[in-house]
Amino acid sequence: MRRRIQLILALVATFTLILATPASATPTITRDESGDSSAEPYTDIVMAKVTAQEGREGLYFQMLLAGTVPTTPSRPGTYNGFTAYNWLIDTDGNGIANYIVVVRFCSHLVQGPCVGNDWHWESALTSAGTGQRIGGFDYEIEDNVVKGFVAASQLGDPSAFRWIAATRTSPSSSNLPSVDIAPDLANGSPVWVDFPR
Repeated sequence: MRRRIQLILALVATFTLILATPASATPTITRDESGDSSAEPYTDIVMAKVTAQEGREGLYFQMLLAGTVPTTPSRPGTYNGFTAYNWLIDTDGNGIANYIVVVRFCSHLVQGPCVGNDWHWESALTSAGTGQRIGGFDYEIEDNVVKGFVAASQLGDPSAFRWIAATRTSPSSSNLPSVDIAPDLANGSPVWVDFPR
């Protein structure tokens, strides 16, 4: 009897996990060599991916990092603890990002589009051309994984797009480069990952 109850509980747990996990199509994934970030390990991309959440009209963005993301990043210098996890999205295939999906630790005092003067975590979908915030989205940071859940309609509901993952320790307005990019640059040029929907 006890084994039967354990089996039933195991099945219930399995089905609960399956039902709680977003249904998704095959993801597009890029892997990156650990240790190539010019900053802390929590800015060092090991793997990044984008997945369509079937039945939910959503896109799931994920970044796996070499180190645990701190609750409140801090470093000396002008930009204090500014930390951003970005997915640059090229919806028209011209090699220039149209949108940036970003989860960031920021303050309005350091980056204008950031909402609020106190340092905090937030999400933002921004126009790559203007830097203006289009909207926010649900996100999670768990240990060394950053996740974002974006409605495809926020990106113009493209049938396909290309993307690059990048981490930053300064706002893009600083004109300082990203500290890690995945995939890595090839001969100084970006290498876009294709995402068919």
